[in-house]
Amino acid sequence: MTARPLVVSLALVALMLPGAAGASFEFWPAMDAFVKLDDRFRLYFTAAFVRGMEPDATSGEEIYRDVTFGAHLDLTLKPIFRPRLRTSDWERQRYVWVRAGYRYGTTIGEVADPFEEHRGLLEQTGRAPLPSAFWLVERSRLEFRDVDDTSSTRLRFRLTCEREMPIGGRETIPYVNGELYYDFRADALKRQRYQSGVEVILTHRWRIEPYFSYQVEMHSDDEDVAALGLNFKYYR
Repeated sequence: MTARPLVVSLALVALMLPGAAGASFEFWPAMDAFVKLDDRFRLYFTAAFVRGMEPDATSGEEIYRDVTFGAHLDLTLKPIFRPRLRTSDWERQRYVWVRAGYRYGTTIGEVADPFEEHRGLLEQTGRAPLPSAFWLVERSRLEFRDVDDTSSTRLRFRLTCEREMPIGGRETIPYVNGELYYDFRADALKRQRYQSGVEVILTHRWRIEPYFSYQVEMHSDDEDVAALGLNFKYYR
């Protein structure tokens, strides 16, 4: 019974794989750090990479093609006082919280399509309890982007279903989610992303999150992307 959410997550990943045959494959490693300031505020830093199939023009070897660095401030608006929540987690003990941040992204090496991006973001996340200790998590993000000196605004909306549960003596949070990307400059939905994974609590400070993501490009000549991700998370 306790492993059912994880089984569902893996089953959804299996359903995604047949459609991934015509997509490009990437690996998305990332390192996140969360620093709690007090009961209402925390800092969030991230460094994320993309290892794609496109070879470096000089060496011919595959490289970590893209890199993104970010710094953010999180503010809780409505805490949850529910003793049955097992995981001592800043964001999972809030019904509503907001984030403001900045991210810088660029390419590494001599690739065919280099880019440089400056991105400001405003984000709101809300949580609602579901039956059987599941939670529905809604995230809305507004991004102000400057990519190669071209400005655009993008709205992202994501719904996640998750559940805290013990597996192998460790607390874990299996989840599935889907996200839509709306580009105001094109006045159209530009992307869909579907993801399934599990966050594993290793220690009080460290967590690891492996996941599978499938990204569908709409109104674009870009290929769909199937990606394996691995996030390392540090909490202080």
